[in-house]
Amino acid sequence: MRSNALIRVLLALSSGIALALAFPKFELSQVAWIAFVPLLYAIADRSPREVFGYAWLQGLACYLVSLYWLEITMHTFAGVAPLIAVLPLIALAAVLAVYTGLAFMAAEYVTRRLGIARFITVPIAWTAVEWVRSFFPIGFPWNPLGNVAYRNLALIQFAEFTGVWGVSALIMFFNVVVFEVISGVQSRRAQVASLSALTVLMAAALGFGTWRVHQLEHAQPAGEFRVAMIQGNIAQSIKWDPAFLPDSFKTYVDESEKAARHHADLIVWPEAAAAFIFQPGADYPAQLAMHATYRSQLLDLARRTGEPILFGAPALHLGDREIGTYNRAYLVSAEGRVEGFYDKIQLVPFGEYVPMRALFGYFVDKIVVGLGDMIPGTRQTLFEVKGARLAVLICYESLFPDLTRRAVRDGADVLVNITNDAWYGASSAPYQMLAQAAMRSVETHVPMVRVANTGISAIISPTGRIRAATDLFVRRTEIESVAWRPERTVYAIVGDLFAELCFGMLIAALIAARIWPRKQSPLAEFAAGLTSTNGHARRASVKQLPRTSRLHEP
Repeated sequence: MRSNALIRVLLALSSGIALALAFPKFELSQVAWIAFVPLLYAIADRSPREVFGYAWLQGLACYLVSLYWLEITMHTFAGVAPLIAVLPLIALAAVLAVYTGLAFMAAEYVTRRLGIARFITVPIAWTAVEWVRSFFPIGFPWNPLGNVAYRNLALIQFAEFTGVWGVSALIMFFNVVVFEVISGVQSRRAQVASLSALTVLMAAALGFGTWRVHQLEHAQPAGEFRVAMIQGNIAQSIKWDPAFLPDSFKTYVDESEKAARHHADLIVWPEAAAAFIFQPGADYPAQLAMHATYRSQLLDLARRTGEPILFGAPALHLGDREIGTYNRAYLVSAEGRVEGFYDKIQLVPFGEYVPMRALFGYFVDKIVVGLGDMIPGTRQTLFEVKGARLAVLICYESLFPDLTRRAVRDGADVLVNITNDAWYGASSAPYQMLAQAAMRSVETHVPMVRVANTGISAIISPTGRIRAATDLFVRRTEIESVAWRPERTVYAIVGDLFAELCFGMLIAALIAARIWPRKQSPLAEFAAGLTSTNGHARRASVKQLPRTSRLHEP
């Protein structure tokens, strides 16, 4: 029995590691289509508690490998000792792995109590739980399963209907069908049905996607402008040091003047590239006189070059009872006027604010001084440049499909993602951020201009195609054309409806499984007819692993 348990543990861990390698920058995306097969073997015939445990192990391994960059950030930039810096990584991976455990435990519970095939329950449960992870409890939708396919443009175009959640469901469906065909846990009829459904879905997705990519790339644009993406490559270790501010600011001034000589229509600086307090008005307290001077120089730069500049900068909030800061994006006109600003809405947990500060504040503030001072924005701002309406996503916000689609629904023609990925070093995180940004363009069919401090800066087309991508840690200015079309996808209109339906179906199935187990349920009788040869649900078994009497344990 111990050797059997060890085999299951190894299967779960190998499944998690394989899935992690499917994400950037490892880029073994094909592995994701079979990465869950070892886990499905591991949980076969196990009790609900064991199903959760093995699935949790799979998630833990996956997140430890794919989020290893967190230790680099904590050690390099927060000054935390390596042995202590690894603790937040382990804690985060352990929490995120709970979602994996819950998804598989819920799916197995419904399968066993109602007799519904896994190729139905697992994709639905996974999608529902993955969607919940994007906003509860702190909102960390990093690396949804569908992101592994971001370079397969033909396959992912149907995300314009379902969002990235639909791509996640398809990949999970593929995994379950492969497992059930190899292991023989379902009847011949069920195997034929699942393989037929998979073939139809894959053919439909690829056929539609191929046509959609061609259609979008050859459609007549409504307008076009030239954008200069300035990647200053300012090291994080000196970025906020006042002694280095003159040189850092001069870097962006010089690159902007160079871009203006090439007749760019818009100059974009990264997140917080203006490393000083920039207020909408000219009124500054006396102690911030130096910041006011840099503000004047930036406005003068726009007048001198005759180019509008979109840039990130911190802004000060002076309330009656509190002082705080905003992570803000500004647009300054070619005449040197502040046209408007946008305050970052989706702040980074434990980076820009501390969730449940009463519980975590004391400990976290002892690790990184100054956390929790950022104030979230409340509304999106649309900036107008050359007839196009621009919505800004600041760094972490590009991870949130609904935040992006609401900006597009409200009229954005072009997305601008300004970010500072210097926190992550040369790890996989910048590549993972780029992949997630690409999915936002696929979902909305809106182009994106992505400008990063140390890279990766790029133009992302409405199909998700990435072009003009810069290398990491180089100082560079790219001038590219961006075309837009006044088209709105189904996803931009209805949002996360697909994921919400999966969540609703999962909750309904769990209730039914609790109240009407197996033969008592009309739903179970219908499902049994689909998944058996003689009208009765066939008991699951896996030839490669021993069976137990706990298969139908509630």
